[in-house]
This record gives sequence, C-alpha cells and structure tokens, in this order.
Amino acid sequence: MTNQISSGIETSIGENHGYCFEGDFVYLNAEVNFSDADLAACQSWALQLWASDNGFDGLQTAGIKVAELDVQPMAGGLATAGWCGAMPPAGAVDQVLGLALVTFGADGQPQIRDLAVYPSRESFFQPTLVGNVACMLTAGTAELNIDAIANPRDNDNLSGTLALEVWALDAPYAGGSWSGSPVATVILGVLGGGSAWADCQFSVPAALPVEGSALTVMLREWTPAGYVTRDYRNFAAAPAKIEAVTKPKPAAKAKPVAKPKAAVAAKPAAAEKPAVAVKAPVAEAKAAAKPVKKVASAKEAVKLVSINKASEDELAALKGLPREVARAIIASRPYAALDEVVKAKGMGLKKLAKLRDLLAL
Repeated sequence: MTNQISSGIETSIGENHGYCFEGDFVYLNAEVNFSDADLAACQSWALQLWASDNGFDGLQTAGIKVAELDVQPMAGGLATAGWCGAMPPAGAVDQVLGLALVTFGADGQPQIRDLAVYPSRESFFQPTLVGNVACMLTAGTAELNIDAIANPRDNDNLSGTLALEVWALDAPYAGGSWSGSPVATVILGVLGGGSAWADCQFSVPAALPVEGSALTVMLREWTPAGYVTRDYRNFAAAPAKIEAVTKPKPAAKAKPVAKPKAAVAAKPAAAEKPAVAVKAPVAEAKAAAKPVKKVASAKEAVKLVSINKASEDELAALKGLPREVARAIIASRPYAALDEVVKAKGMGLKKLAKLRDLLAL
C-alpha cells in the first residue's frame, strides 16, 4: 500500500506499481495513465526511484535518485516495466522510497507529475564501516583506524574490490556526487558475505588537504559501473596548520564485532610535524540480515606506486605494465581518481583491474 500524491494534472501513476532490487539493479513497474493534452505535447517521460532518510514533502523529490526508467507515452493506460541500474544511497540508514513520474520540458528540466511514496523503509545490505573510524594526517601520510569493515550480505554474496578513500570536499558528504580533491587511497580487496575485517589499521601516502575543506573517509566498492560509495564518515574541517584536532565520540555505541585482528599495515616512523587527528562519531551499526559467522583476513600492505608521482622506471617495474604505457601515464597527469588512469594510451580497464592493487594516487 502506498501514499500516492498527485499534482492534480490528469496524467498520473495508476494503482499498480512497485520496485524490486537485485544487486546493483532494480526492476521498476507502474501503470501510467496519460491525458490527451500530454500525449499531444510529445514530451519525454520517465519513472524515477528516489531514496530519502527524511521522507518526502508533497510533490517534491528528496534525497538521492536511485534509478530512472524511460517511459514511452501512449493513449489510455500504459503498463511499463523494466530493469535499470541502481545507485543505492551510501550509509547504513534505512530509507523511505518514492516512485516519481516526471516529464522533461524543452529546457531538459524535469517536472514531477505524480509521486507514490512507500510506507515501509528500505534496508540496503552493502559493505559498511562499523564502530569507530579515525583518520590521522601527518606530512605525507594518512593513518586510518577502523573498528571493523563488514559485508552484511548473504554468505555467498562476495563483494567487489573494496577501497578506502580519504577526500577533502567542498562541503560535508551527504551521499550522491561530490566536489573536492583526493587525499589518500588504500585498496582492501574482496570480502565474503557475512564476514568482517576487525581492528583495521592502515598507513598510506597522503596529500595535504586544502584549508577548511571537509574531510571524509569513504568505503567504496568496484561494480560494473565503476567504484561506488557504500558508506562514509565525515570529520572536522581541515585546519590551516597541521595541529591536533579531535571530534568527540557521542554517547551511543555501536555493537562490537568480536573477530580476530585483520592484517595491519606497518606504521611509519614518527613524523617531524604534529599530526591532524580526527575521529568520526560512532555510527549505530545496522542490523545485518544474518550474523557475521566468519572473518576474512585483510590483504597485507604493499608499497603502492603513485600514478601521479612515480617515475617512468618505477611504473615500468610493475609486472605487466610496458614502458610505453608508463610514459603515457606520466604524460596524462594529473589524475583526480585512480580510475582516471585509463585515459592514458594503452591503459585499459583490463590492465587497470590487474594492477589496481599495486597503484595509488
């Protein structure tokens, strides 16, 4: 049963409609009734699925657009359905979903004609950060400490390659797209369903963030559409100087994940300059569909080669990377994200997939 809102215009969503998720895809279906006036206007139409943790207010979309399915208008009632790529919102908060019927004017701007809001919140079981997340920045190094990284999916549902990325953003991250500059990256590997890495500690090369930028640690997963953000934690703004900054922990505590320690990266020698120490608040861990039954070991830290800073010899020393491709990588610098290295001549997606665990920004 849904709470359907209408703009009062004749074209509307019918009584039968819904959605069904399967991995990174969603099946949308709806009956749509078109008026003669809208049919004569020859405009483009679409169904859009939206997710909002705060719900919807009237005939307005809110939150993150999860998916969109084109609709071909026809006289009378139209039953439209199809699979489309889905981009669930990052984070562990259950979401209110709404199915919007939109039309696009000559300027390309969408106009909402109808909105069906589903009363039951949707849980997205995707890789998540559990408990405390801390990020310490020193001159040229980022140290990440995380209580646990978990995959709450079914036991046979292996994750894509997971990565931690630290970003300096123009504004605190709230899901969806963002604007900012990368600070640090570490490739984690794949994680089995119902498994977790506990007591995660990583030391990786880092760039100094822009003064006043909003620091965010993102847990990202490789999918057919590229890397997508699955969970995140926001931190205090980067200070003008590298000085100690701590964000207090709230009273609420996440449930502990009692698992053996994952492989820990060796910590560097103490930096000459003071560190920027930032702690994210403890997030209430989302109840997983099934309890965590096993633990996968985190991949041992390796010395990563920077696609922005490495010399031609350092790049060419990587197994499977020809010297001419190394030159092309250097010629195409700089890169804002690791995936952008594919724009270098000879560096395709297959080669990047083989070398990803050895590369860094």
